[in-house]
Amino acid sequence: MKKKILPLLALMLVFLAGCGPKLNDHVTDYQIDLPAGFEEIEMEGVDACWANAGLTGNVNLKITAKASTANAAFKAITADIARDTISSAWKEQYGSEPTITDRYFTKDPVCGLPAYQYSYVLEYEGQQVTQILVSINADKTYAFAYTTNDDGILKEFDASAKNIQLTIE
Repeated sequence: MKKKILPLLALMLVFLAGCGPKLNDHVTDYQIDLPAGFEEIEMEGVDACWANAGLTGNVNLKITAKASTANAAFKAITADIARDTISSAWKEQYGSEPTITDRYFTKDPVCGLPAYQYSYVLEYEGQQVTQILVSINADKTYAFAYTTNDDGILKEFDASAKNIQLTIE
C-alpha cells in the first residue's frame, strides 16, 4: 500500500509547490524590477511605460486580447520569425532594414505560463540599441519590451526580464 501512496503524494507536492502547469491563466497584476531612476510615464500605444531621466532606457508593456489562433502562433514563434518580423516592420516604418544580431532566444515559462524571451542588438544608421522582449501567453498576451543603449542598464534589464512576477487567480 505504501508503494502506491508515495508516488501520489510526490505528485501532489509538485502541484502544491507550483511546479505543475497553471490551471488558470487569468493575470490580475504584475511586478517588474526597474533600475533606480525609472519612473512611469505616459506613452501612446502601450499600457504602461517606464523611463529614466537620461532617456537611456525604457520599459513598456503592451497587453493584447488573444485571437482564437493565438496559442498555435505563440508556440510556433522562433528567433528567425521574431527577427524577420522586427526587420520588416522597421523597413516599412523607416525605409530600409536594420542589422539585427541575436543575443538570445528562449522559451522559458514565466510564472508557469508559456512565454518566450528574445534579446537582440539592432543597428541602424550608425546607432545601436539593445532590446529584450518577453512575451507571455496567459488570458491575454503580455508583452514586456526593455530597450536601452547603456550597458549598465542592460545588465539590470536582463535581471529584471528573468524575474517578472505575475499574480494569477
